[in-house]
Amino acid sequence: MEVEQAILTRRSIRKYTDEDVTDEQIDKILQAAYWAPRVNERWVFIVVRDKNVHDILSKPAPDRVQEHIANAKVNIVVCIDLREASPRDRELYAMQEASGAIENMLLTIHDLGLGACWNADFDEEKVKEALNIPDGVNVIAIISIGHPAEQGKGIRRKKLEEVVHWEKYGNHSRT
Repeated sequence: MEVEQAILTRRSIRKYTDEDVTDEQIDKILQAAYWAPRVNERWVFIVVRDKNVHDILSKPAPDRVQEHIANAKVNIVVCIDLREASPRDRELYAMQEASGAIENMLLTIHDLGLGACWNADFDEEKVKEALNIPDGVNVIAIISIGHPAEQGKGIRRKKLEEVVHWEKYGNHSRT
């Protein structure tokens, strides 16, 4: 798949079949994350296949369940290790690195014919406890992965012209 096609056709997928995600597929996804632009490599990736742990990860609140996390064949928990991080790492670099890695994972997942959803709604303390994540390491996302059982929907977006500014903020004209 060409990069442009992957970018334009990737969708968040929240329903998965029972088909397993292979070790080879997971390795390709992790390699894509690893090769994202980085400054200090503060990212940490925890691959979770255990259904019992998925149930813990899927509950952002006691009365809510994220079914796509619970039913995923694999969840990759993305963290940033801020222990010994500089102030600039804490403020910016660590999150930028991890976000680039996540985007590489999502595009690779799509290219492999799999589906995924980038999740930011979780109970960080419960996730950290379930995965033995130490203090100073923050959870920033859970990527649920599986073979798609749905197409996924395009989302309504602002027009590109509304979010692009030329030379100065507020100038939406090229000239």
